Amino acid sequence: MRNPLGFFSELMKQPILVPLWVFMLMCVNLASITFWSAPVAKVIFATFMVSAAMMMGLYSLFGFEKILGLGHALWIPLLLYILTQLPDAEGGLFSYLIILSLFITVSLVFDTVDTWKYFSRKDGPDKAKAANARTSRG
Repeated sequence: MRNPLGFFSELMKQPILVPLWVFMLMCVNLASITFWSAPVAKVIFATFMVSAAMMMGLYSLFGFEKILGLGHALWIPLLLYILTQLPDAEGGLFSYLIILSLFITVSLVFDTVDTWKYFSRKDGPDKAKAANARTSRG
């Protein structure tokens, strides 16, 4: 297993748009704290923290692989919940929920494509995992 904090050093080795996108996702999710009095903000924050833990767990097991998209699986029900909250939201909270919904949607598209690619590999995900494990040891 890898140290989960190694995720961040590997993230910074990616093309600049990848860490920039991850940083923007972190910021837009953590902005939920601004609306803490709204129950939806607490759900957003909690889901973000659980998803981050899932991502670190996946990284520990598989390394920086396309399977990391599974770490955002909880964002699917979160997005549905956010959309149900829009009719009651006003002002800044409404704008925030729209922006967050857009970010989540784009991220889920990337995650779906990446996860599909991971499980569709010709050599299979098990060989990819074994190859990644060999390179992480030496």
